[in-house]
Amino acid sequence: MTVVEVGGGQTQECFLVFSPTQVTSYDFSLPLMVNGVKRPASLSSFFTSSSSSTPPLLTAESRKDIRTPSSIATEELQSMWIQATALFAPVEMSPTSLQYVVESHSDIFTQTVELNAEDEQCVCWQAVTGEGLHWWFDLSAAEAGTKELCVVAPTSGFLRPGQSVYVAVTIDPEAIRIGEKVSKVSVPLYLGEKENKRRPINEGLQSYRKLSVIVALKLPSITFHPRQILLTPVPLRRRIETTLTLQAAGYPCGTTLSATVDDVEMEDGTKMQPISVIFPDQNNTPAQDYNQQEADVISLLCEVSFCSAVPLSLCTAITFSDHMHNRFKIGLCAVADNCLLTVWPYMALHRSDQRIVLKTGATAVEAILQRYHTPSPASGPITSLSSVSSFDQSCSTYNNSDSFSYSDSVSGDTYVSPKTDTPTGLCIPQFPAANTKEELYYQHVLLAVKRWFSLCGWPNGPHPISIPHTLRRVVSAIQTNNSIGRSYCVSQNKDTRSVVDMLHHLTGQQIPGIRLCQTFSNDVHQRTTQLLQQHGAMLAFLRVQGACLSHIRPEYLLDVLEFRHCCSLQEKGTENGLDCSPSEYESLSKRSWTDVLLQIYKVLVLSRVPEKGLNTPLNPRDTDEILLDGSQPLDSNIYSPRELYLLSWININYQKMRRTVWDT
Repeated sequence: MTVVEVGGGQTQECFLVFSPTQVTSYDFSLPLMVNGVKRPASLSSFFTSSSSSTPPLLTAESRKDIRTPSSIATEELQSMWIQATALFAPVEMSPTSLQYVVESHSDIFTQTVELNAEDEQCVCWQAVTGEGLHWWFDLSAAEAGTKELCVVAPTSGFLRPGQSVYVAVTIDPEAIRIGEKVSKVSVPLYLGEKENKRRPINEGLQSYRKLSVIVALKLPSITFHPRQILLTPVPLRRRIETTLTLQAAGYPCGTTLSATVDDVEMEDGTKMQPISVIFPDQNNTPAQDYNQQEADVISLLCEVSFCSAVPLSLCTAITFSDHMHNRFKIGLCAVADNCLLTVWPYMALHRSDQRIVLKTGATAVEAILQRYHTPSPASGPITSLSSVSSFDQSCSTYNNSDSFSYSDSVSGDTYVSPKTDTPTGLCIPQFPAANTKEELYYQHVLLAVKRWFSLCGWPNGPHPISIPHTLRRVVSAIQTNNSIGRSYCVSQNKDTRSVVDMLHHLTGQQIPGIRLCQTFSNDVHQRTTQLLQQHGAMLAFLRVQGACLSHIRPEYLLDVLEFRHCCSLQEKGTENGLDCSPSEYESLSKRSWTDVLLQIYKVLVLSRVPEKGLNTPLNPRDTDEILLDGSQPLDSNIYSPRELYLLSWININYQKMRRTVWDT
């Protein structure tokens, strides 16, 4: 029973749904009650059902809906008489919907639809005059622009009882409109005579069935492994290479892929291109077997190299394009610098096969990093600045790559680090694997950074820190009410010092975009947003000062809870999506904060050292052919001028004092 409330002067439209399950006819009046009173007063309802000798069930397509709008008034109410008849559908169409998944470069696709007429014993033929039924599809009713997409053959015919016919529906991918990934066409099927010159074909006619055609355009795709390229910071004029894997799907045989990288504009307006991309094997896709259910994925290898003669920290993208102007981008971060505080990961990577040496150049004494070799007498004096301990290359590994490796070419030699797979498939800054000599080098750097910033990095004296835990911790404020009704803040940590206090102490000024005394919300979402804004402002300030931090993102510096919340907000599988395990997060956080602290020291502390040479060179009798004596200009692809200044100063004072006999 259905109850409807209708106000005075209102009209309510009702629907009566007729869903028969057998061949039958119905003839009855619909009983109505208004305010509990049956209208009209004496209303008798009855059924008359005359079933045929064969009462099989109807299909869903043979169900009919009967709309019965009624206007109900309390003063004058008439009974509604219902007459309905259910018959077999004379012709069945199977299937009623076709779906195509095609490539833009594919050939024509064809599927078939069967029209099957019922046997002559069926009761439906009793209402048909003649020997059978005419049928025809009307493509002119389709939307403009989709008529060329779909072709039906044959478009018309005649069916006698028990006969069937197959109709071919052909799709031409070239007719798909530009910009559409899914196209839909509805082709009506009519029964009866088609020819009528006095009116259009489909005027005043109702379609017997509608054939739904859906065409999904499967665009070519390229997947990168890894999804982002992070190159190890390298000294100036030193080339580093990595292998990128392109997994191409949906391309025809012989498709050519090309790669482009935007030029880098320097401060003086000149442009340079430090990145090169080559395909060592081929940049053409081989043939694929389209008869398989899953399209083959073709892997193409691409070598990406980076080299710069000037200090450069960039974060750019490599764009791969095909003949259909589809573009696929992958991010790349690379750094070239002549500062040991920046290229220290490169030093850790090559502890066993390279060392820093001094050479007499054409205009200056050069401190360069080169591979071990026996110097020739004609090459001039060479002095090693330090002894280099042995390092097993097989232990050198990065846990931040997927199907690619680091390598750098020096004097025709190539270094390839072992490949490692990470669950994230992302190239992110991390510490090396534990219990390796490279990891030991990183720990020595970490210890040196922790000692200096514990002693000199804070206002009001030394403050022991733990990297990264002390720097990434959050000081939250909780609003509470006392008995008077006033609100006050309760700090969750007794020690409220943060990296902002460190920067203020080292710079003597407030960092733009960061408040000096800032408390954070107790809500994790608001707190994460505040921290991202603070870390973003800090990184922007340091980059303006000359820090090489293009590979560090603000979310890398978050604490555990905020980092997890930030990852939950990002879409997984994208270039910027993060889904790190706890161990990967700790490695990422430790490496990121180490790089940030070293760059803080570089731009805020080391920058106070003068760049020019010393005014008091050594006596010739004290030099013993030592080149760092302050008498000649110095140049280096791994040391900055300020670092060379400090090395010269230390060397001069050492040479002066080593011959002095100290009093006991």
